Amino acid sequence: MKSIKNQETQQTTWIGIDVAKKSYDAAIYLPLEADGKPRAITELPKNSFERTAKSIDAFRYWTYQIRDKAGAPGGQMRIVMEATGRYSQELADWLRKEMPFTKPVIMNPKIVSDYRKSLYTGNDTDAIAAAALARFGAERQPEETLKNPPEYQHLRELTRQRLKMVEQRVAACLRLEEIKDIKVIAKIQQALINILNKSIEKLDLEIRKCVEISDELRENVAYATSIKGIGLITAASIFAECGRLSNYGSRQLGAYSGLAPFNHRSGTRINYTHISRNGPKQ
Repeated sequence: MKSIKNQETQQTTWIGIDVAKKSYDAAIYLPLEADGKPRAITELPKNSFERTAKSIDAFRYWTYQIRDKAGAPGGQMRIVMEATGRYSQELADWLRKEMPFTKPVIMNPKIVSDYRKSLYTGNDTDAIAAAALARFGAERQPEETLKNPPEYQHLRELTRQRLKMVEQRVAACLRLEEIKDIKVIAKIQQALINILNKSIEKLDLEIRKCVEISDELRENVAYATSIKGIGLITAASIFAECGRLSNYGSRQLGAYSGLAPFNHRSGTRINYTHISRNGPKQ
C-alpha cells in the first residue's frame, strides 16, 4: 500500500496559485522522472487569470493543455495557494466546486515566504511566487485544507473586523494624547473615538449572537471560556481563525496557532527557547 501511495505522489502535478484581488497567477510543476532533479521555478509554465468563477474553465483547460503537451502521466492534480483572506477562500471554493479532485491547500504565508527565500530566485514577482508554491507542493505534499462551515467563516469576518477597529481606536487615542491641547481638533478626535467605541460594542454583540445561534460554536466557546483568563472575544477569535479543532492533532494545532515552542541550539548548548510566530497573521 505504501509503495502505491508513493507512486501516486510522484505522479501528482502540483499547481501553485498566487492570489490577488482581481487576478491570480498560476504555475505548474509537472511530475519528475525517476531520480530527476528539481525543476527551477523560473522555468515552470506560468499564466495569469482574472479572479472570477468563470475563469476556472480557462484555468482547467490550460492545466490539461500543459500536462498533455509535456506528455506527463495523468495521475493526480493538486493546488496550493497562500492565504490571502477572502480572496484565497473564495477562489478555493470555486475550485472545490469545479475541480474537486484538486483538493486545494491554503498555506500559512510565513511558511511559504520562508520557503521562497530559500530558493534564492532574485526576482519576486507574482508569477515567481506561484512557481515557488507549485514546487513547495511537490516537495512537501501538504494535506488538503478543509472548508469551514459558514458560521465559522462569518465569525472570522466579525472578529477580524473587530481587531481592525480596536487597532484604529488605539491609534486614535494616541493621536488624541498628542493634540489634546488643541481643543478644536481634540474634540473631533474624541468624537471619532466615541464612534469606534460604539462600533466595537456592536461587533461584540454580533459575535455573541453568531456564537449563540450555532450549537457547535456555543459548546466550544463555553469550554474555552471555562479556562481562567479566556473571555468570549478571545475564545471566538481562536475558533474563527482555527476553525473546527477536530481537524487538528495537538501538535498540528500548536504549530498552526503559533504556540509551538521553538528551540535555538548550537552543539550541546541550548541558547534559548521561545514561542514560534508562525501562526496566522491575524
